[in-house]
Amino acid sequence: MAEPTPLLRPGALPRPVVRLSTDFLRAQEYLEAIIASSSDAIIASDVEDRIVYFSPGAQAMLGVGDAEAVGRPTHVYFAQGRDDARRIASLLRRDGRLRDHEMALRAPDGRIIHISMSASLLRDRCGRLIGSLGISKDITRRVELEARLRALAVTDDLTGLHNQRCFHDRLAREASRARRLRQRLSLVLMDLDGFKEINDRLGHAAGDDMLRLFASAIADNIRRELDSAYRCGGDEFVIILPGSGARRAAEVAERVAAAARGRCEALRCSWGVGTLDGAGGAAELLRSADRRMFAMKSRRKVTLRDSTSAALRWLRQPRPSLPSAHAV
Repeated sequence: MAEPTPLLRPGALPRPVVRLSTDFLRAQEYLEAIIASSSDAIIASDVEDRIVYFSPGAQAMLGVGDAEAVGRPTHVYFAQGRDDARRIASLLRRDGRLRDHEMALRAPDGRIIHISMSASLLRDRCGRLIGSLGISKDITRRVELEARLRALAVTDDLTGLHNQRCFHDRLAREASRARRLRQRLSLVLMDLDGFKEINDRLGHAAGDDMLRLFASAIADNIRRELDSAYRCGGDEFVIILPGSGARRAAEVAERVAAAARGRCEALRCSWGVGTLDGAGGAAELLRSADRRMFAMKSRRKVTLRDSTSAALRWLRQPRPSLPSAHAV
């Protein structure tokens, strides 16, 4: 009996298998081309959070080569380091995936890159966890634009201090906090003496310059991390001083007034202090400061001639460019 003819010659592959292998290679190349063309950062890590894949988009975004990144823990590129890594791991364990999670990366050169990340856990065919995959889109321009728009909404265009709308919101919050924690809160209300006459005689451009100078005197004499300054329209300015009593508030007001006169002799002001000592409200604080400010203004004998002559001398002098606007 003749032996059956073998289906395949030794070493030969059936045409469907050859076609399958070719199609697989083409699909792999196609997928690699898609990933390589993406500007998103595509990063895969193993179960110990070590990077095993670092896409060309990730390399371009962070300025790090593939050879340098692979093998390193992912948290070295997170702005908040291990805290970010723990937060992401907790969310992935709970939900299995992340979508549009906003955070920030830190490049080796110190750049902060704001991203929107989608991530998921990776498992093998048996369902065993083998790592995670994150795809991050650079949203830095959007985040910076939003921050600028938020700043513009609460910033006085002329002086760079916070505006009146921001003042009322902040004062209400600080007064509530002071009552809740039974802490002191002070407010300094300041008004330029003779400003209307100077503005009318010398023009609005000179008046605007004086307002900017006075704002810079305030900004240079408060604690930026705690205190806040506002222009509340016209020539009226307010400083909120959390945790400060009447004495320190008066010292701040005197420093600002002296600094303003140092910039321009015509920059003279009246001021009043209001203080909460664990009780009262924002309206009471503002009324108290307003009452004291007008009492000081009524005692002053600043004449129109004194103010305008000092302003004219200032205008004739060469002076450095005024500081750029920045909210404090």
